[in-house]
Amino acid sequence: MRDSVAVCLTIVGEMGRFNYFCSKMIENMTEKQHYSTATEAADRFMQGYNCGQAVFTTFAERYGLTKGQAMRISAAFGGGIGRQRQTCGAVLALSVLAGLEYGNESPEDKARMLESFSAIREMSEAFKAEYGSIVCGEIMGFPGFEKADGPAQYQPIPEYYKAKPCAMKVKLAAEIFERMLEKREATEK
Repeated sequence: MRDSVAVCLTIVGEMGRFNYFCSKMIENMTEKQHYSTATEAADRFMQGYNCGQAVFTTFAERYGLTKGQAMRISAAFGGGIGRQRQTCGAVLALSVLAGLEYGNESPEDKARMLESFSAIREMSEAFKAEYGSIVCGEIMGFPGFEKADGPAQYQPIPEYYKAKPCAMKVKLAAEIFERMLEKREATEK
């Protein structure tokens, strides 16, 4: 896929007449890549990964982690921190990914620390905008929790995910992280 993009960029640079065709091809490839990453995370959840593991393992290789390491790191995220129904495991995975992508490596590097805080706040707000909360029990409407209200709560759940509706939350979290990465890559150019 990257080779195709490089060829297109070369063609566009040398022969402007292919600009429209190549830009559409790149756009379609980006959409498919974005879709497949989010779907991969949702599929992992459907295969038995917990919500945090499904999101975190999907991106772990980017940070040099093995699947096994990523599984262990995110093992307790499921069910809103070990089935306590607190912060959604998929959002917890976003928190760790924000640290890996933006975090500081020394206590003196306050700017990077604040950058990671900003990233997780932005991603949490994007998740909350869809589900009305980042608290597992509220999102799921469990007894003892006030039911969250957000536009995604009213979307029909595709048949494939009805047995495990958290797959949709996992998919959204992966989409949010992908958008964050795309935004970062665009600003670094």
